[in-house]
Amino acid sequence: MKKELLKQILLDQQKIFRRKEYLIDREIDLNKYIGSDEIIIITGIRRCGKSSLLKIISKKINKKHIWINFDDIRFNDFNINNFSDIEEIVYELYGTEEIVYFLDEVQNIKSWEKWTNNLFSKKIKVFVTGSNSKLLSKELSTYLTGRNKTISLHPFSFQEYLKYKKITISKDTTIDKINILKNFKKYLKEGGFPQIIKNNDLELSKQYFQDIIQKDILVRHKIRKQKELNDLVLYLISNIGKIYSYRTLKNLTQIESLSQIKNYLEYLKDTYLFYTISRFDYSVKKQIQASQKIYVSDNSFLESVSFKFSKELGTKLENLVFLALLKKNKQIYYYNEKQECDFLIKDGLKISEAIQVSVYLENERTKEREINGLLEAMEKFNLKKGLILTMEEEEEIKIKNKIIKIMPVWKWMLE
Repeated sequence: MKKELLKQILLDQQKIFRRKEYLIDREIDLNKYIGSDEIIIITGIRRCGKSSLLKIISKKINKKHIWINFDDIRFNDFNINNFSDIEEIVYELYGTEEIVYFLDEVQNIKSWEKWTNNLFSKKIKVFVTGSNSKLLSKELSTYLTGRNKTISLHPFSFQEYLKYKKITISKDTTIDKINILKNFKKYLKEGGFPQIIKNNDLELSKQYFQDIIQKDILVRHKIRKQKELNDLVLYLISNIGKIYSYRTLKNLTQIESLSQIKNYLEYLKDTYLFYTISRFDYSVKKQIQASQKIYVSDNSFLESVSFKFSKELGTKLENLVFLALLKKNKQIYYYNEKQECDFLIKDGLKISEAIQVSVYLENERTKEREINGLLEAMEKFNLKKGLILTMEEEEEIKIKNKIIKIMPVWKWMLE
């Protein structure tokens, strides 16, 4: 790539980065990252707001900065010599001033980690974003061990969603509750991608999904059997919260080898598109061998991509609870012995919480099933309290010296 073209691209990108737009602070303590000497890695699914977070950071650092978006198609001819060109261009533009580098979607560029390491050695502050966990972790572990801190970013939480829409979070009056519940039902369907919320355009979700599959999986991994991958993806997105095994997926998708299914699943998880949780067992070996449950990174995909039968309220509610736990950096498992419990939370070496998700408990049989599954998990792990999350119901039940709290998901998410 010629240096003149590179300079023009960088100048164009600075204009884009400086454009004014409505942004909200995310639920992240940025001070500990801004004030540190380490390289800061911001990871997360495409379109979750990583570039916007860089803009927020730029307003807090009070230093000159340069933003380089490596997802720009004009970087197709970028080569290793262009890294030194960037530094020369930065010097031409800013002289000897201290400059902070914002490097967006770096996984697209070969040897980015070596260059970032060189910047670090020159005591230059660097913020990096990326949308592929495997590439980032592999390269970080090789070159940047002990020199980086990571921020895991997700689409908006419900609190961030309300904040973005300038809705006051208050549970004191009936009107406020009605307004929050109304917005929660919209969030349950639309998810938390900022641009979808801003433009009120759920069709963007389908485009995001297709871009990730095409650019980050099919093209990157040179997959020729596209139908195989598409069949697997459609099965997974239509069976959120369901238990699966590799053998089950092999039989249902006609993919010939178990190893290929494992590879596809890893690719999907590397892009932060899907997450899996394991059945809890004190034996790590049994835990690894056990069947898993699948969840998707944003509820909008359940509306825009999945088959119609998977759009039921219970699926959306359970996926949303999983995402809320994920955003709180919880260690999440599921329980499945005589009865089932949707989520177990591990804190250190112990299970600290057991959570069921059920849309409604009006049906006595449903209520009994949910309570029995929760109680069995509580007994197993010696928990005094358990939680059932619902759409609107709220009460507290005492059974056998155990307390079961039933509360709406929206209220739990705002605690």
